[in-house]
Amino acid sequence: MRLDDPALLALFALLVPYVWLLRRESRTLRPRYLLPQLIGAPPLVGPASRRLRALPLLGLLRLLALALIIIAVARPQATSVEAVQPAEGIDIVLVIDASSSMAFSRISGNETRMDAARRVARDFVAEREASGSDRIGLVMFQRRALVLSPLTLDLEAIDAMIDVSVRSGLIPDGTALGVATMEAIDLLRGSDAASRIVVVLTDGVNNVPDITPNQATAVARAVGVRLYTIGLPTHVRQVGVDLNELTLIYMADETGGVYFRATDSRELADAYHSISDLERERVGDEVFLSTRELAPWLLLAAGLLIVSELALRSTRWRRLP
Repeated sequence: MRLDDPALLALFALLVPYVWLLRRESRTLRPRYLLPQLIGAPPLVGPASRRLRALPLLGLLRLLALALIIIAVARPQATSVEAVQPAEGIDIVLVIDASSSMAFSRISGNETRMDAARRVARDFVAEREASGSDRIGLVMFQRRALVLSPLTLDLEAIDAMIDVSVRSGLIPDGTALGVATMEAIDLLRGSDAASRIVVVLTDGVNNVPDITPNQATAVARAVGVRLYTIGLPTHVRQVGVDLNELTLIYMADETGGVYFRATDSRELADAYHSISDLERERVGDEVFLSTRELAPWLLLAAGLLIVSELALRSTRWRRLP
């Protein structure tokens, strides 16, 4: 519960004189019955009846009613959370390595790296779809980069493209990491979203010299695009073998992103979840509240108390003239 205008609670100070009057009235209601007495003996005081002693309680009913009215004037409100969603949309481009090593190397059990990449990327898209305000683009690469989709809010279409179109063999084999990253950055150039990111997934070393990863990183830094990089190493216990992790680390560090090393499908899923959490923290959440006014109920209770007091004063505690 919250008060819309808590400063009005200062009106409680007006009740202090009323409390003083109640106490004064309670003293004056103690009658003295002068009984026959001996000369010089002190007067005997008779005890007040129960009904008379309870008469000051009627004043407490009115005091409570006045207190409820003051609280009602301050507008107490009961609030509850209706929905929580990112305050602003995020523009994301997924860049997925579709080289032959992704198709034939297994990441865990019978699941290939490509199968795991598709599954986890689809889960990531489904999570972003729940926010309702994120746009996602899709780039696949081997020796060349292939833009499968520009930025779009139609995340169901992105999901279908990842499932059907991200395949090895559609273009010549190779690892054009720099070219693919540059294509992703180009998709984000016209974006005015609160956050613009590229998520790059690869298991190899750039072997297409047209645009190097470092050149693409410099452009990303210049235009304010963050690069999140995910590396799938062939040799789990060795760093830099068949995967230039230093390049991926450099790409992330230079643009304010993070590098993730995924040695199995669980770590791959954790990497995408971490990216989602990091971006939500950057953008923040917008909370939608529903508010219910409590003042009418307090005024109703105050009215009942006043009516009760008046009824009691005119019946059981009625004063005879």
